[in-house]
Amino acid sequence: MPLGVMLQSALVNLSPDRTAVVYVIDGGITPSQKAELLRTLDPGRAALRWIAAQPSSYSGAPLWGKMTVATYFKLGIANLLPASVEKAVWLDCDLIVVADLARLWDLDLSGHHALAAQDGVVPFVSSPCGVTDFAKLGLARDAKYFNAGVMLLDLALWRRDHVAERAVAFIRLYRDKIFFMDQDGLNVILAGKWGELDPRWNYNASLRHRERRALTNVGVADEGSAATSPWIIHFAGTLKPWLFPTTHPDRRQFYRYLDMTAWAGWRPKRSLRGRLIEAYEFSRLRAVLFPLEQRGMRLTRRLSRRYVPSTADSASS
Repeated sequence: MPLGVMLQSALVNLSPDRTAVVYVIDGGITPSQKAELLRTLDPGRAALRWIAAQPSSYSGAPLWGKMTVATYFKLGIANLLPASVEKAVWLDCDLIVVADLARLWDLDLSGHHALAAQDGVVPFVSSPCGVTDFAKLGLARDAKYFNAGVMLLDLALWRRDHVAERAVAFIRLYRDKIFFMDQDGLNVILAGKWGELDPRWNYNASLRHRERRALTNVGVADEGSAATSPWIIHFAGTLKPWLFPTTHPDRRQFYRYLDMTAWAGWRPKRSLRGRLIEAYEFSRLRAVLFPLEQRGMRLTRRLSRRYVPSTADSASS
């Protein structure tokens, strides 16, 4: 369902003179779910193509919490798509596109392997939850750290420089130290090889309330900022709009696009837990406790860490 909402939001806002070829890396989508996606998307605007994921390619890579091997699928995009496809936009499924995606597609990569936005929570490789051992890896303390949820990619360069293979090798080597697994791998392998997107192309919805308050406190009404005018709204973090009902304006937009899909009218059930999480996320208290929250996430990572099984392990189990 989130995939359907994301794709519908992108197509609704796409220039009328453009069409899209949509490649979905399929890690276990059921036939009925595929049928719902097909009913959602206008075949005149988008051609939908399924690509079987290759989970065994990431054996030995770390997972933690509720994370699944699907977090690594973006690494293999250059190898999974046809060799004739030399450029692509990667989009995570937990976001909505509220601007014309053609504007992102038309950007000049200028020799970069990828264009991506600096992460709003982990802005530098030296930030908490950034790249462990960044100095030993030859990265400067002030090197920017990008969020891999939205990327414009030069697939020809990815194939030439074996980005996927090198990122997976790094992830396996540092598997007990890395935090944002696939993202850490890409930030290390593509250091100095990525260009920066306008932050409006990948805006973390969890930060919007705090940043709007900061602008108001200093008497600034910047209508061109990511906090006030995002082009892609990324529901990174725990408060996914399909898990907890909310009155947050960004999440209300998610429901608006949801009602343009085969899942129209569906809403998550209200619960006390959801209300408490929402209240905490947008409270002043979170700004104070955020460092403790990050430490708690690191502890959770250590306690719940596991690894992607190899094909042999899966067969024997």
